[in-house]
Amino acid sequence: ANRMKAIHVVGLLLYVLAVPGFALTLETKKSIGGTQAGGGEISSSRRKWIQQSILVASTSVVVNPKVVFAAAEDSTKEGLLSTNDVAGLLHPVPTFTIVDKRGIPFMVVGEDAKVTGYFFTTYGEAARILEVAKNSANKAIAQAKAEGKSKEEIGTNPWTKARVSSIPLDSAITLVSKSTASFGGGNFFRIAPAADDIEDALKITGQEDLAEGKVPMFYYKDFTFEEDGKKRSPLYFRKSELENDFKKRNPGEDLPKTEITELLSVLAELVRPGGTDNELKTLKIMAPVESLEKKKLCDKVGGKEAPFFVGQRIIVL
Repeated sequence: ANRMKAIHVVGLLLYVLAVPGFALTLETKKSIGGTQAGGGEISSSRRKWIQQSILVASTSVVVNPKVVFAAAEDSTKEGLLSTNDVAGLLHPVPTFTIVDKRGIPFMVVGEDAKVTGYFFTTYGEAARILEVAKNSANKAIAQAKAEGKSKEEIGTNPWTKARVSSIPLDSAITLVSKSTASFGGGNFFRIAPAADDIEDALKITGQEDLAEGKVPMFYYKDFTFEEDGKKRSPLYFRKSELENDFKKRNPGEDLPKTEITELLSVLAELVRPGGTDNELKTLKIMAPVESLEKKKLCDKVGGKEAPFFVGQRIIVL
């Protein structure tokens, strides 16, 4: 997949509109991240992060992660799980995003002119994107200097103050599900799988690309385990971790056929009114093995700043 493999940052003049925003909070009065603070479709290629970085203000909002899917809000019938239960299923899983020192997110203006932010399923993918952005910006600045452009024309590299931050998957899904043109001043959000995981999924499906916003999940039919006295049916972001976990729990057995489903489709089915597949109630989302430690690292680097700040955004055109 071609997702974000090339990032070209040109004309790096940073404009700031000093309008205050608020840290995105949960009903428990915690900021996103849990710290106290004030089968997929195949189609389009991945977005590129291009040209100027502009800090602009948007409407300050507070999001309630209990309302994960709008489809479940207006129905008198319950789904297989309540939205609270779905949030509980997702909350232990970290996601990773790129923000500035204060927690203001970097967002992309794509080919469809939508301002989009990304929550990566792995720390490594977010860190890779940030490193490429920094290097591309430095090269663009060096080239501009060589061409004799003025300091005002060249500007500075905004990525030098960027960091990888972490918020729980339930909070990321809330932003994804509620990101419409009328929400947050036209902000859109997507969950972004790692490039290696996309490639593994495409090898299995035989397709050429994965539609943006789709998140492949790997599993084996009938592979379950007991946890806290309850049956669990695990879904994995990584094919290799599915294989390793199966081998540890079933030594000497051959690996079953790898199956693929899609994260958002599964979650939608969990809250769909009238759902009857009770096996879905046993699902457990398995975070990449290093994610919890990487979350701790992100929290340490961020210090007392909010992990994710809604109300302002850094837009990459």
